[in-house]
Amino acid sequence: MAAIRYGIAGTPVEHSLSPLLTALVADHLGLYRSENMLTMELVDVASIHDALAWGYAGAVPSPIDWVYTQSVFGKFRTKALLEKAIRAAALVEVEDPHLTFDFPQLTKRSSLPLDGLPTRMFDEEIWVNLTAPLKHQLDSSAVMCLDDSMATKSVNALRWDGKGWWCCGVDGEGVRSVLLHHGIDPKRHVLGLVGGGGAARSTASAWARSGGRIRVLQSKRALENGPWGDNMTDETPDVIVDFDGTWKADDDMLVLSSAYAPMDGDYDARIESLVGPSLNGRWMLVAQHLACWSQLWAPEMAGHLPSLPLLLTRLVEAELMLASYAGQGSL
Repeated sequence: MAAIRYGIAGTPVEHSLSPLLTALVADHLGLYRSENMLTMELVDVASIHDALAWGYAGAVPSPIDWVYTQSVFGKFRTKALLEKAIRAAALVEVEDPHLTFDFPQLTKRSSLPLDGLPTRMFDEEIWVNLTAPLKHQLDSSAVMCLDDSMATKSVNALRWDGKGWWCCGVDGEGVRSVLLHHGIDPKRHVLGLVGGGGAARSTASAWARSGGRIRVLQSKRALENGPWGDNMTDETPDVIVDFDGTWKADDDMLVLSSAYAPMDGDYDARIESLVGPSLNGRWMLVAQHLACWSQLWAPEMAGHLPSLPLLLTRLVEAELMLASYAGQGSL
């Protein structure tokens, strides 16, 4: 396996759980054995050109504190606490039963066509997650796009394989995966969409590709025209996906939010906060990361990835460990 440099690029990024999730999956696959195998950085930039420059040059524009350790990311304290969090999470072998559901009748998960994507050909690789405001900025023939994310301005994952850049957008596949896990099938249920940014466009595209119908709801930003046009409907939605943080739930309808913030409380309280009908954005984030690994970063290892509920359970355990040290001056 190649040595990997990972970065979460955008602004702000100090609250991102993506580095922790990357480390959790890498550890599950046996790749998180030393700093020589995986290095991670927060790349606080507002331009895709600066994000790519970090990829080439390897220099972080300005080191910043990570919310979950209250210390500079990449320095000793954060590295040591990450190690403790990963070790604690690795002890979890079974997903929490409150996060597990069984809907065997649902449509199987789809995959992107990956013909031509190389496997491990080079000694070093660069993996990047993009967050706001970068998702809509990538538009280059020098980057090989595996799906329609460059056309729909919804790229959120990059890979430099040692020879060239590859990209895709897995926000939508993450949403689809979470909803399938909760019994919502594109073939039978109408998705209500709040938002019009990159993640919303990716979701509309993924839902439409699966044959699903979409009801656009009032939001801060209108959803642009796209390949999902023929799947628009005025029918009442069965589930809401909220990228604005403005939807006010008033019944038992399932609502998946993209937002998340540092948690409080013990393990049970944290698990309870993840149970519906209002779903914390950690569901979406965990599913997106699994899609990054299976569809772009390491598709040859897709069959060995942790399940969605297991990775979410391990994330809770890891965050709990980090919270126990937050604000303390020593390890």
